[in-house]
Amino acid sequence: MRLKDTIYLVISVTMFLLHSSALAGSNVLFFTGGQLYNMCRDSNVINQAACEGYVLGVQDTIYSGYLSEHFSLCFPKGVTPAQLRLQMIKFMEGNPSIMNLAADSIIAKMLEVSFACKKEEPKVQNKR
Repeated sequence: MRLKDTIYLVISVTMFLLHSSALAGSNVLFFTGGQLYNMCRDSNVINQAACEGYVLGVQDTIYSGYLSEHFSLCFPKGVTPAQLRLQMIKFMEGNPSIMNLAADSIIAKMLEVSFACKKEEPKVQNKR
């Protein structure tokens, strides 16, 4: 397994576990938009991979049904984690006032704005 794949896996599992425990409520915010932005823009590939993993963790949480009733996302075929990271940077640079918000909510908004299904695209139902 490549280092980048390992990082994605670790971050995705961590995001799932953090999200699961967050359903009970939490009094601590660990990761702001500003911190995410700095990590995503970093020239260090490990930080870039961590950013991509964080974005994928939020997306997978939406896909898994935890937030699917609030979002209808349709990604172009072949979209890559790096493209999502670059889209995240662009979104945050266009909305600097959101940097102090929770990183996961900024990602969810970016995904909603950037990848909302068109009217003619049917939403894929999750199989549980």
